[in-house]
Amino acid sequence: MSPVAVYAQRLAALPRALGILELHPQGLPLADLAAELGVEPADLREVFLAYYLADLVELDSFALPVVEFFSPGSDSDDLAAETSWVRVLTADPEHELGVDHLTAGQLAALYEAGVDLLALEPGNHVLRGAVEAFESALEPADKPLASQWGAGTAQVLHRAAEEHRRVRISYVRQWSPGASPRVVEPYRLVRTRRGWEVDAGPADDVTPVRTYLVSGIVEHQVLDETFVPPADLDALLAANRAAETVELVVPQSARWAVERFAESVTVLADDEESVQLQADLLPPVASRLGLLLLCCGPDAFVMAPPTLLDAAETTARQLLDHHARDA
Repeated sequence: MSPVAVYAQRLAALPRALGILELHPQGLPLADLAAELGVEPADLREVFLAYYLADLVELDSFALPVVEFFSPGSDSDDLAAETSWVRVLTADPEHELGVDHLTAGQLAALYEAGVDLLALEPGNHVLRGAVEAFESALEPADKPLASQWGAGTAQVLHRAAEEHRRVRISYVRQWSPGASPRVVEPYRLVRTRRGWEVDAGPADDVTPVRTYLVSGIVEHQVLDETFVPPADLDALLAANRAAETVELVVPQSARWAVERFAESVTVLADDEESVQLQADLLPPVASRLGLLLLCCGPDAFVMAPPTLLDAAETTARQLLDHHARDA
């Protein structure tokens, strides 16, 4: 193990050590604390000293120390690791470690970013170890550690796209109810606010490229069949993700739905009850907008363009027709 890795392993014990010391304001023998943490007293002392000295000077101004070594009944400064005691001197010793600097949402976003990158770099063992350590610290012990946010499926599709291999999928469609099997030619994997998405062929009578939510792929099988990407693939992918701007008004309580379906959102005006927004939506715009408006409720409506004023009604009728056939 490299010296940096060894020191990082020692440093990892510091948050636990500070947490234990907070429960013992009178201090603890350093040897007892080290034994509780499963480290050597000298190593723990070294980490404490690094933390202590780093905290003494901040931006050229002196601050109160966070930890203190002492020996009960002695004023000697020569304190051996095996005989010295240690205690914390501040009410929130973990603060300078960054423990309180990130919210739960920020931690989740950081973890999600790591999982996403790991899906594209499955051979990155350092990243995998970091993600697994992060996961074990954040998630309950009984929660499965498998492909969260569709990362496992995304990894398979990414590899298939690199190898130009067709994939048979069973896909739960978002715009039209029901699931259907199909064979796709994955061109590119994209991470958006909706999660992983794959732009894929082959071309059909409607569009040369379709976008599939990885979260909607319930089954997949990589085939031995290969495909040749279109010569103008870059232009096709750009056109497939060309957004259309829509102006709409939604209740304040439903702004989340616009954020969920749109690529970007701009606030034009708002009050206590409603907000006027400019949203950039990807194709199929009418279907995407229809579901957005249904999520927002009856008080939401489109202001522009006029061709999309009845998007919610059209989507609602399609859903009712589908469920009427299944009844």
